[in-house]
Amino acid sequence: MFSCLCVCTSLLLAQTPAEPDVPPVTAPATATNRWLLMESLQGTWYGDILDSQRMQVSGWTEASFTASTDRHTNYPQGFNDRANDFLLQQNWIRFDQPVVASGSTEPSFGFRSDWIVGSDYRYTLPRGLWNGQLTANNGQPNLYGVDPVQFYAEAYFPTIMRGLDIKIGRFVALYGVEQISAPDNVLFSHSFDDVFDPFTHTGLLATLQLTDTWTIQAGLVTGSDIFVGPGSNPTFTGSVKWAPPGGRDSILFCVILGSGRFDQEHDFNNPQFFDLVYTHKFNPRLNYTFEGSFGFMNNVPEIGTAYWGAGVSYLTYDFTPRTSGTIRLGLFDDPQGERTGFPGLYTQLTTGLNIRPRRDITIRPELRWNNNNETAAFENRHNLFTAACDVIFRW
Repeated sequence: MFSCLCVCTSLLLAQTPAEPDVPPVTAPATATNRWLLMESLQGTWYGDILDSQRMQVSGWTEASFTASTDRHTNYPQGFNDRANDFLLQQNWIRFDQPVVASGSTEPSFGFRSDWIVGSDYRYTLPRGLWNGQLTANNGQPNLYGVDPVQFYAEAYFPTIMRGLDIKIGRFVALYGVEQISAPDNVLFSHSFDDVFDPFTHTGLLATLQLTDTWTIQAGLVTGSDIFVGPGSNPTFTGSVKWAPPGGRDSILFCVILGSGRFDQEHDFNNPQFFDLVYTHKFNPRLNYTFEGSFGFMNNVPEIGTAYWGAGVSYLTYDFTPRTSGTIRLGLFDDPQGERTGFPGLYTQLTTGLNIRPRRDITIRPELRWNNNNETAAFENRHNLFTAACDVIFRW
């Protein structure tokens, strides 16, 4: 699988002229983290209260349309899974009090609370938290719902090594290139690897910056994509990151280590998962990122040991400070169909633009082709073609 991906990636590099070092692939950073709402409150009584407590309220709205060769559903393509339809993907609301991570030797404390209101909740909502939404539509999920996707308390200790950060609560998974939060991705749609691996964890997470180059993370959580209750079990999640300041390369290796056994009593996944992200900066405009992952799980009914793996390459070129283009080429191998429901090797090729006419507006048109070489996974077809676009307004 990976040799095929490397050949395809070499062809892309040979044909594409060069971007900034972004570990992993993320949308270009904005000049300030104060958006419309906080700017409009600046100088008012409410704004002064928030500023005096280092608190912020912000968010964004993401809407999309996906044209498709399928009639009803693009599944197992995730998130924009509705064929030929509009979706309100995310109304994301964030309340936070960031810790003070520089300019002080005193410990600082804060919190974050992120909420998704939109269709994306169907993928991110964990077991044990407002799950009635997933069966409220005649046994099927409501199209639109709510997920408190992150809520944690945070403490930062600047004098422990180069800084120790501790979170307790629910937080996004450590691994991978693509993020749940729409503005942090260069492309609109999500890869199969991102859709069918864990999204969030609940528990305790410590992040320690050893040097300017090395950072480690270790966490004890209740499992993958589970809040509390039946099916939860002690699980370790951790990462090691190597990113020399000003360097051309970075590497991030993440693991999720739990029981590794499917919980038949509670019908719940407990995968063992390993993920590697490598980034390389060719020049100030061209950036390459590769992600490779592997997961497995024992005790799966009618399968025994299920395993899956993926390799995804991203090539991003900055045409201007506000316009970039990305090619994503990925393979996702689900030989027993345990992840997607359809056995086979999935190939996906996506090309898209990230256009920011203003710093608070992002437009991301894209073209995508999916193929399953073994199973007719896309409404009884082996191939799926989509043309999609989303618009994000940050406020």
